[in-house]
Amino acid sequence: MTHQTYFGIDNDENAWLLVQRSEGRTIFLRRFKNSIDGLNELSKFIKSRCEKPRIYIKSTGSAALSLLKMLCGIPYAEVMFVSQAGFKQYQNCLQKSVAGNSTENFCEAELLADCAERKI
Repeated sequence: MTHQTYFGIDNDENAWLLVQRSEGRTIFLRRFKNSIDGLNELSKFIKSRCEKPRIYIKSTGSAALSLLKMLCGIPYAEVMFVSQAGFKQYQNCLQKSVAGNSTENFCEAELLADCAERKI
């Protein structure tokens, strides 16, 4: 189990896109359904990957609040909501640092994971 791991989560239609970063590289991309079962699975997945997750979420309205409710059950989790304006600033600062192997759908989640790792 990794001591410190970073996650970026973005919403794409009816799913949450999760990117996991550790030691400066993207190590996991996964999609979870935007449902109670999917959110439970996402929360359990994050719990199983590290002891103190740092999670950045792009604020997506009420859907993000349901996600936050599930993430609150993870001990020692640090969760940061990023506004649309804040995300645009991150994009300007970090767009050269995102790995070229990320799919277009996961690009924003990967930027958020990178921000979590750098604690911007």
